[in-house]
Amino acid sequence: MSPGLVAVGAHATTATDAVGAADAADAAVRWRMRAARVDNLLVYGGYLLACAVLHWRVATAAHLIWLAVAGVAYHFVLESRGGQTVGKRRYGIRVVAADGGPASARAIAIRSLVRVIDSLPVCYVSGLISMVRTGPARRQRIGDIAAGTIVVAVDGRAVRQGTPGWMLPVATIAAVIVSALTVIGIAEAGHQPIDSLQASEFIDQCQNSATGAVVDCRCLLNQLEAGGYDTPDALNNFMAGVQSEESAGTMGPYRTTLRNALVDCRS
Repeated sequence: MSPGLVAVGAHATTATDAVGAADAADAAVRWRMRAARVDNLLVYGGYLLACAVLHWRVATAAHLIWLAVAGVAYHFVLESRGGQTVGKRRYGIRVVAADGGPASARAIAIRSLVRVIDSLPVCYVSGLISMVRTGPARRQRIGDIAAGTIVVAVDGRAVRQGTPGWMLPVATIAAVIVSALTVIGIAEAGHQPIDSLQASEFIDQCQNSATGAVVDCRCLLNQLEAGGYDTPDALNNFMAGVQSEESAGTMGPYRTTLRNALVDCRS
């Protein structure tokens, strides 16, 4: 059976007649991108609502991990019940097994977990490159390859309009450029002076620790910056050095610098 064949219930005849069995995966590409926007809005919207209700600070490092977990759970729960998320149902596309039959719960679990890899470094660039590489008959992201699944057009706009041939290459090139700029920006950010948000995070962590009870945390940060620890990378290296010396039970340059700063900043 052709890997592009849609053989899921009443949708099979419609999709095959309109776009052809071998073209069903290629026809779904445009709508996969649009469906992803809908699904991401739902996941991120739920996260922002939780932040508002629970009074969480938005976009902390720990929350990024929970967002990834929420995304995996969202796609698994919905796609394991017929191969469609809210976004996929809206645009008429469906996850099926590579042979055209229904995708198993195990396959959905695999493609949902590997979604995290497909999204790296940003903008789903890894997944888009994989879709280009696997060709129009399959258009599989890395998660689809691992799970033995494909995404195909089954009804609605996905079947009627398909995907222009230029769209996937252009989207992939744009994602590669944005990813490269993002990686460069992140790398450079560690060498830039500590900004107000980073300073606030350091002070909050200090105030919530035992140190904050006896030390002016703003003064402590100022002392460390004056000592040359004035970038995120330098400050992180300093704290790692303090922890290393504490573990070894030695009073090296990092602990000495911290001790002097604590003495100067006692509240």
